[in-house]
Amino acid sequence: MRPSFRTTLPLALLVLAACSRPAAEQDAASASASPAATVHAEFARLQAQGTDAIAREITQLEYPLTRRLMQAGGLDAALGGEAKADAALTALYMDYERKARALQAQLPTAFAPANEGGGGGTGAEGWGGAAASTVLGGSQAATAADAWGNGVDRGETTGHAESNVTGDQVSVDWTPDSVTMTTEVKADIDGLKGTVKTTVKMKTCPDPEGKVTVEFESVSSVAAGGGSANSTVRTSMDVFVDDDANLINDKMDSESRAQQSTSNGGTVDATSTISTSSGKVESTANLGGGASAQDGQMAQGMAGMGRYAALSAVLMGAQKAWQSGKCVDLQVRSDPAKRKGARPNTAYTLFAEPRAKTDGRPTGGTVKATLNGGNRLNPTGKVKADAKFDYANPEKKGQSATIDFEARSKRGVGKATLEFDTRNGYRIVLDNGESITTCDITQPFSGKIGGGQITLQFTPADDKRGQMRFHFGNARGTADTTYDYTLSGPEERMTGTMTAAAAVCGSAAGKTVCAAAKKAQFSSTWIKVKDC
Repeated sequence: MRPSFRTTLPLALLVLAACSRPAAEQDAASASASPAATVHAEFARLQAQGTDAIAREITQLEYPLTRRLMQAGGLDAALGGEAKADAALTALYMDYERKARALQAQLPTAFAPANEGGGGGTGAEGWGGAAASTVLGGSQAATAADAWGNGVDRGETTGHAESNVTGDQVSVDWTPDSVTMTTEVKADIDGLKGTVKTTVKMKTCPDPEGKVTVEFESVSSVAAGGGSANSTVRTSMDVFVDDDANLINDKMDSESRAQQSTSNGGTVDATSTISTSSGKVESTANLGGGASAQDGQMAQGMAGMGRYAALSAVLMGAQKAWQSGKCVDLQVRSDPAKRKGARPNTAYTLFAEPRAKTDGRPTGGTVKATLNGGNRLNPTGKVKADAKFDYANPEKKGQSATIDFEARSKRGVGKATLEFDTRNGYRIVLDNGESITTCDITQPFSGKIGGGQITLQFTPADDKRGQMRFHFGNARGTADTTYDYTLSGPEERMTGTMTAAAAVCGSAAGKTVCAAAKKAQFSSTWIKVKDC
């Protein structure tokens, strides 16, 4: 009896594992490519098939292996014979499929920022049995990378979040440069109990040599009566990143191990090793307690599949993390430092210095700067880090530009942006609530308040200080005085302090009288505006 889209091992449900190609095809491939490149080619072949086709292909391998484990472990007898055991495993697999599809649809939002911090579910269908394993290689790794990235964005160097629905659990833990996601799901169908615990741990940021380590572990069991059958697949994989922050396809060190055991003492222990560092490519199988050679071959196949599970975590999770811009602190600055409200055609020297966030060391690699807006940036291609660029800002007043920087190296990707403008427009709000607007606070300007009876005339000494002349006039007379002003605070919203610099002189009916200003000092708010 062949189930549809069924597995007991979480690995068998993964979107990335499948049976090996024919031996003749493998020999031809190995003659022209490194073992690591062959692994990548096989992964691409599997991905092209789609989720359902891969899962069914894997099931053809796992279903008979699981049935043999059940027979050896006494589960058939506990369930009432071979036919009932077949039916129970088929029903269990069908339940796994249903729950797997529900979880795969919900997992991407499970650890969105609103849900992180623990608790909560993702809908009526819950997390679902072995479905957690379906998404472990691809969707789960991507979700884990997102959870890590969200934590980094919030400034949380470590964190934990989880979900628990009807006894099925999913949790994520992260550090500054790693993330671990664990699922534990359970099912009980027709007297057959199934449990699956799956863990993916991956480095999110490469080390100084560009190495990224991913660890995959799947522990599953089925039990009935007093008998049980257990399966474990573990894979540790080291992959390497080049100076352009891309995965090196022909460099890989991986060690996979599959272990099966029964409550009656039968054991299978198989390994599969591919290492380009040592040149080691081998598979082994140790049998005990009456396990057959065929059991060993199937276990070797499952060990090999663990490698694809780990590689999926690399490509869909770890690579997403190290290319996100969160592994490298790209420190950018300009000389002169003033970039907002600058004079048109100002010449700048720009500095871009990428540093690894984990250890603060220079990353090497390259930096590329991309100009959005005017005027001139040189050079425009990739520059060896630490990088220096020349830039002339926009040629006319009232214009703006941004420069996006991207650093790429074996430590990952870093991103940063510098903003420039020649806008000097401000809305000046006085302490009585009235305001005037100017397009350039570095040039003389004036405005009227008080229903047009008061004129304020500003004469800047520079962009932070100057003098304001106050003139009041109507049919009954005039009044005049002057204030010195200084500006402080961030350029987007400055505080203007006005200090009386002269007496107030009023003229009416041919007479002029002068006296000290009633308000020796008052404040104003200068708010930068784009349009004036």
